[in-house]
Amino acid sequence: MLLPSAKPVQAAAVPAFDHVFVIVMENHSYDQIIGSTAAPYINGLAASKGLATGYSAVTHPSLPNYLALAGGSTFGITSDCTTCWISAPNLGDNLEAAGKTWKTYQESMPSACFVGDSYPYVQKHNPFIYFNNIRTNATRCQSHLVPYSSLASDLASASTTPNFAFITPNSCNDMHDCSVGTGDAWLQQQVPSILGSAAFTTQHSLLALLWDEDDFSGTNHVPLILAGNGIAAGSTSGLGYNHYSLLHTAELALGAATLTASDASAVPMTDFFAATPAGWSSVGGRLTSNPAVASWTSGRLDLFARGADNGLWHRAWTGTAWQAWESIGGGLMSSPAATSGSANRLDVFARGGDNALWHRTWDGAQWQPWESLGGVSTSGPASAASSMTRIDIFVRGGDNALWHRWWDGATWRPWESLGGLLASDPGSAWVGSGRLDVFARGVDGALWHKSFNGTAWSAWESLGGQVLAAAAASSCTASTLDVFAVGADQGLWRRTFNGSAWSAWAPAGGAWTSGPAAVCEPGTSKIDVFERGADFGIWRLETA
Repeated sequence: MLLPSAKPVQAAAVPAFDHVFVIVMENHSYDQIIGSTAAPYINGLAASKGLATGYSAVTHPSLPNYLALAGGSTFGITSDCTTCWISAPNLGDNLEAAGKTWKTYQESMPSACFVGDSYPYVQKHNPFIYFNNIRTNATRCQSHLVPYSSLASDLASASTTPNFAFITPNSCNDMHDCSVGTGDAWLQQQVPSILGSAAFTTQHSLLALLWDEDDFSGTNHVPLILAGNGIAAGSTSGLGYNHYSLLHTAELALGAATLTASDASAVPMTDFFAATPAGWSSVGGRLTSNPAVASWTSGRLDLFARGADNGLWHRAWTGTAWQAWESIGGGLMSSPAATSGSANRLDVFARGGDNALWHRTWDGAQWQPWESLGGVSTSGPASAASSMTRIDIFVRGGDNALWHRWWDGATWRPWESLGGLLASDPGSAWVGSGRLDVFARGVDGALWHKSFNGTAWSAWESLGGQVLAAAAASSCTASTLDVFAVGADQGLWRRTFNGSAWSAWAPAGGAWTSGPAAVCEPGTSKIDVFERGADFGIWRLETA
């Protein structure tokens, strides 16, 4: 595990909130919402509030995802059943035990505590009705499970607003049966009344807007937008959160106990509230991706990341000072990757708006135009170079496997599948000129590894741990390799291969909002590691 026996002090925590609101929309993936011209209001919120770019639902179909949010478990339910009643504690129980009030507001629900469907109200989007200790207690049920029309009067004052509000639009307005534009218009009409209420203007409140699941077409990657006190405008987190993470965050925010091992072990979304990391030096910027870094000589670093304009931005370290940030253009849909195979040569890669991989080269005098390397990727790339005549690139494909292409000095070889089932961007490094290593987060949350010995690829092997984002790898000698990843405490962790065996994981500190970048300056044993902090700027750690 990426946790030592004596856990370090975390640099951030979920602050106490007076009110937490959760709005659940339906059946759309991250890429169907974020960047969609049919959702201008939602995308305005995402740009001006907080956006979790690595958030996922926990399963399919709808009902078990709602139960995960309300009960910390899917309870073994795998359908949208209507009479699969549950005898188990739920979030309402623990909120009441903590002295907090709560309600669920269900649009088009015919009456309080209504059981069954009455279209466009559907019971499967009301998780609290499934718990026996709520449904069979008429007084409790009718006071907590109410039609959405009750919300307006409850928002009239902070004292009448519940500490926890779970809001479900009807099956048209939640985008299940109607368009993205319909749901966007509904949110534009409703969300301002929440953000402008006394609960937000006079007290500490948090709003979470999310989608229950994707449309079964992808990896269950869905949007989550956070708004409220302490959420910096334009903030993002690329860490691998899910519904249990949101539940745990709400529990901490309201002082409620956890329900099951699933929410208790889920990493809360503390990086949205993180303090400035200590022990690292700031490189500045305000960036929206994992960083990437390359070095072609000792004392020279070239740092890349996606900016708020989705363009590629670059900053160079000359050995004594950082040059100004410069835009290299493009329209990036992912974090970039960067590598250098020879002096004064840089190659950068990123996924474009067409989901193909795009490439740009610095030839020592100028940047060459962007070129498409094709393919269909669902992640950012990784790249590694052993020389000017060997550059390797990796992406996660539409099948969630690892795909590979390489430059032989004259041409790009065809894409090939290396298998696996990835849950993050990959990371890669050449160890000398005879071994190539690639890493990625698996669907089990562990870090997985595969290597090429110059002739053949090894099988995938697990390096264990619980990793929240893409890993980075760097090699300083022909036999050693270092890999860096964000662990369950949101700190950076490091593991070293000495040529024959892997070391234990060791902490490198901080509290981060992205995956890392790492590079060894040629001819040295110095590794420069970069991360994005809670200020959404880039931070640097120099280590041997």
